Amino acid sequence: MNGSQYIAEFLKRKELDKIFLVTGGAVAFIVDAIGQKNYSKLYCFQHEQSASMAADTTWRCSDGKKMGVSMATSGPGAVNLLSGLGCSYVDSIPSISITGQVNIKESSKYGYAKLRQAGYQEIDIVKMAKSVTKFAIQVNSAHELKYNLEKAYHIATSGRMGPVLIDVPMDIQQIEVGEYEEFNFFDPSNDPKSLPNDDIFKIKKFFKNSKRPLVLFGAGVGLSGSHNKIIEWINKNDMPFVSSWSAFSFFDHTNKNYFGHIGVYGNRGANFILQNCDSLFVLGSRLDTRIRTSNPSNFAPLAKKLVIDVDNEELRKYHNDGYSLVNSNIKHCVKHIFNMDLPKKNNQWFDYINDIKKQYFNKDISTFAKTNKTLSPYKVVMEINKQIKKDSIVLGDCGAHLCWLYQVFLRKKETIFTAAGFGPIGYAHPAAIGASATCPNKQVISFSGDGSFQVQTSELQVMKHHNMNICNIVMNDNGYAIVKQFQDSYMGSRYFGAGIKDGYSVPNIKKVAEAYGLTYVKIKNEKDLKNFKIPKGISVVEVFLAENTLIEPKTDMGRPLNDQFPFMNDNEFHQNNRFVKFDRVKKVVIDKVDSHE
Repeated sequence: MNGSQYIAEFLKRKELDKIFLVTGGAVAFIVDAIGQKNYSKLYCFQHEQSASMAADTTWRCSDGKKMGVSMATSGPGAVNLLSGLGCSYVDSIPSISITGQVNIKESSKYGYAKLRQAGYQEIDIVKMAKSVTKFAIQVNSAHELKYNLEKAYHIATSGRMGPVLIDVPMDIQQIEVGEYEEFNFFDPSNDPKSLPNDDIFKIKKFFKNSKRPLVLFGAGVGLSGSHNKIIEWINKNDMPFVSSWSAFSFFDHTNKNYFGHIGVYGNRGANFILQNCDSLFVLGSRLDTRIRTSNPSNFAPLAKKLVIDVDNEELRKYHNDGYSLVNSNIKHCVKHIFNMDLPKKNNQWFDYINDIKKQYFNKDISTFAKTNKTLSPYKVVMEINKQIKKDSIVLGDCGAHLCWLYQVFLRKKETIFTAAGFGPIGYAHPAAIGASATCPNKQVISFSGDGSFQVQTSELQVMKHHNMNICNIVMNDNGYAIVKQFQDSYMGSRYFGAGIKDGYSVPNIKKVAEAYGLTYVKIKNEKDLKNFKIPKGISVVEVFLAENTLIEPKTDMGRPLNDQFPFMNDNEFHQNNRFVKFDRVKKVVIDKVDSHE
């Protein structure tokens, strides 16, 4: 078989039967071989960025059973894949991208001159992709093709997972490569199942003498396949836990031991509980600035902390913070977690956390809609949450709508996700397509804002072409609400580039939906919301919100997680911080705005 046929056979043997792509001359031989193989289905997008974002969703929606595949031609096509690869890289999602490349004989590396380009649409995509992939390589022989396809697959799905890219010149696509070969890259020494005695001791004794224990459940628990066992341990011991956003899909939010999600846009009650604990057991969370804020010393300030993470580089950033650290895949720590010495139940702590949960958990505590007598985005999310099927796939783009979604969505068995770390706008449409392609029998609910809806509008055609069961919820507040709230805080409410009167614009979304032949529904008020039923098949549901609708709660720069906007009075603030005294900041002066916004 030739190189292209070998790639098609490789995909079949790995059971990778969904290919997301934009074709082109340099990748046409590979696409032709896949088509003739008649195993993998081709989903053709309008933009390569959409293809790699769709591939990002396959692993998320298949319970970690299947890796997504994207393809593009050389030059601009390959470059356009990078945003989707960034999503997978930051969130530790395995995917594989295969790009076409000009013939080796045309390549600029053959010759003494340092040319920017020799072949048409030639670019060194491997160099460009290295910062957003675990492994990227151009293959220049039959052996390199066969060897590196298998190597890339192994790298993508082992250790801290992530995307890989294989760049295949056109002449390698056409040369005879021989029969299919199996390669074994698994090395037990790279995935030690046994922990050093020191680490076992750290885990076993961590909660010793603790009076206010808390677990932070991160995405690494689910990505390691350990979520069911960890929840079993939590329930067995009535261990209270909070979560990061990236961990949302790995447990039932109605679990009595769950107290909410933490962070800058986290649940107010969960943030109080976090800040008042005395022992914080962090499982598979990288504790970025959206969780610890830009001032780590204010994060659970009186708590000792033990962090388990598969990526030692993530652990190195705590070298000045006094944390206990275990570098391991969580699946290898489960038996040691079950053997932990646990403290005697402290009734004062449990009375406190249950009281806080009663006040704030899964509540719409926003003030903007009540004050202005407008439709609350939180009510919209909660109504949709009630209506959807329990095996639905729910996803969000990036912006204020994502915060509204995650702040009140109560997950039972649904799959819910976003590109949490990279956070590109324009993610929702391709992600919804990838989700529907991976799970064609499931309902997909896709949330976007009026801004993010416009970025990949052309991909509505892919949904229509494949007759997908996708409901696109558009939270339209005539602007970039999350940016405008940032501008309220630091730029005197000057909305340059983000407001409807300051350069930004929105089309008639109804006409856009109708142009693609999609069902259109509008929700303008609470009466519309009360009468709303999720349409069957592909639809666009436009929710009209007041301009400047706020994200509530939100932690402003310079404040700890437990002092969120809208600000409560001093008495309520101190009552809710029952175990740790916080000197409240009266006025925050910011010399330099940090990244947690």
